[in-house]
Amino acid sequence: MLLKKNTLLFGELVTFPHTLFVLPLIFSGYFIAIQEFYLLNFFLVLIASVSARTIGMLLNRIIDLKVDQLNPRTKSRPLPSGRVSMRLAKVYLCLSIIIFLVSSFLICDFLIYLALIPIVMFYIYPFTKKFTFLCHFFLGATLSLGPLAGGIAATCSLKSFFDTWPLAFFTLFWISGFDILYALKDYSHDIKEGIYSIPSFFGKKVSINISIYCFLLSLIFIFIYILKTGPTIFQFIIFSIISMGLFVQVYNSKKSDFSFFEYNSYIGFLILILIISDILLI
Repeated sequence: MLLKKNTLLFGELVTFPHTLFVLPLIFSGYFIAIQEFYLLNFFLVLIASVSARTIGMLLNRIIDLKVDQLNPRTKSRPLPSGRVSMRLAKVYLCLSIIIFLVSSFLICDFLIYLALIPIVMFYIYPFTKKFTFLCHFFLGATLSLGPLAGGIAATCSLKSFFDTWPLAFFTLFWISGFDILYALKDYSHDIKEGIYSIPSFFGKKVSINISIYCFLLSLIFIFIYILKTGPTIFQFIIFSIISMGLFVQVYNSKKSDFSFFEYNSYIGFLILILIISDILLI
């Protein structure tokens, strides 16, 4: 019973369901670049991906503790509410870093050096909200490493960049766009507490327009990928669904109960379906 309670609490601390919108991007890059499928390699990439996402969430929770304690939307989370101690959160963080580095090394020994890049970027991200409204784009850039990392993990080579770069740029602008919309939830709080974001700096209307431009750019890069690999009718159908999905959330951004992470996890899986369909049809 205690184990179940602690597991659920840990899942709430790192918002584990949010991992679902990141994993498809990493594995999209993985399947784009893969030449031979090895089950062990696949599971190591899965472990590395989940642990990397956990590191990012824990660093964000730990560094932003005081901010979250003041925010009505986040003060009930496990760390701000005191249900999880700072000491325990740091233990989880250390374990996640160890798992990430070990799994990266087992995938390909030189990956242990590249693995330091996302850790550093995860650490920097919470601080960007304290001095620049471009924090959304820094988050997008951080998560855009996912498809690139997936490609490297599949081939143990940097040459996979030539295949995965459109997906990386899609991720950059997609994540940036929906994070801008997500920041609308904290519009009043961010202005009051001096938190930097595009909504708190430019206002709601301009923020929504910037988000739309980000989504348009993200779609351009997916379209480039489709043209690059040889378009199919099925891919255009998936592309159309993704396009509609991105702009539906713009419409729903004014709803306080709209779940951006859950909604965008579907977008991530649609991208994965698009990538896999291309591979199966080759």
